Amino acid sequence: MPQQEKLKEIDNFEIEIKIPIEDPERIMKSLVARGFQKNQKVIEEDMYYNSEYHDVRRYDEALRIRKTRDLLTGKTRAQINFKGKKIDQISMSRREYETGIEDPDCMEKILGAIGFIRVAGVKKTRNYLQRGEMTACLDQVENLGNFLELEVIVRKENLRERFLSQMREILQELGLSMDNTVRTSYLSMLMGKEENIKERNDHGEKNCGDISGSRLSCG
Repeated sequence: MPQQEKLKEIDNFEIEIKIPIEDPERIMKSLVARGFQKNQKVIEEDMYYNSEYHDVRRYDEALRIRKTRDLLTGKTRAQINFKGKKIDQISMSRREYETGIEDPDCMEKILGAIGFIRVAGVKKTRNYLQRGEMTACLDQVENLGNFLELEVIVRKENLRERFLSQMREILQELGLSMDNTVRTSYLSMLMGKEENIKERNDHGEKNCGDISGSRLSCG
């Protein structure tokens, strides 16, 4: 069997929407009332990688190693994950490949040996809930705030509209709107926030000093 056909057999499509929320406890109760069952509460640390030979950020892709610690059992695990570019204009749906790894530090060395270096990280506390094929994640992201993600992993891209329709209905039942969803990853949000802070600081420095012979005070 040709390699391309083998890869098509293992393609997964991640159908996902993400929305900022103000009251995670209310959202949690509402999800449970609608048949979602609490699954796990974990801490996830994501390390993202990029290379001068293949700029994943430029191509709207993501390559990461995720370390997960279950807050109930204390068990840990790690995965390596690649996400392709987004495949529509309304959600974060994309092709995804993921597998478990025994030694994330060794995997990082392997990535470094072929030119992929760590560029940033994201840490969050995540509550997983499940209803059928759909996963709901209540995330508290360090330095960003609270978010709800709804996600389904499918093998066929043509199922996307069906599940996006279900997600719209769930948001409406929760008093939320698809219009307020975001298509930006936590990593991009954090990097954008850091860039804005740097720009403000640089602008402040430029406006501090002597102007027309008068020294301005910047507090």
